[in-house]
Amino acid sequence: MVNILTSIKSFILLVAVSLLLACSNEPAELIAAPLGERAVLESLADSYTIVSDERLSVSPMSLKGEDRKKFVIRVFAKSGYSYAKTLRNMAEKGIDKANKLHVDMTELLLIPHRNPRFPVDLEALYSIEERQDIAVIERQLNM
Repeated sequence: MVNILTSIKSFILLVAVSLLLACSNEPAELIAAPLGERAVLESLADSYTIVSDERLSVSPMSLKGEDRKKFVIRVFAKSGYSYAKTLRNMAEKGIDKANKLHVDMTELLLIPHRNPRFPVDLEALYSIEERQDIAVIERQLNM
């Protein structure tokens, strides 16, 4: 009985790791979403709705951090954009807090760790580069 339980746990872990790796690798052809463009945010909003309807039985904000990140990555990819490249672009170009389109993009980018129902370990959730970009964006938001 213990061997069967161990085998089942190993299988579940293997499947979870495989899904994590598959979801975290964005296709190279995806580009950073342009900042400050209404059509881009509308496309992302449409993708948000589609991915929510396709994949989730709960609100995206009810997901754990790593699942929220996978969700946001899929939203960006569905619109043809890279989450990581957009995060980098936002950090490099800066946020115009007076521009509602910038603020909305920032809110979407930061969903994985904002207002969590569950504790979020930023080091486990984001790569070093992503954490650096997030730190820059958070500083800009708080200026």
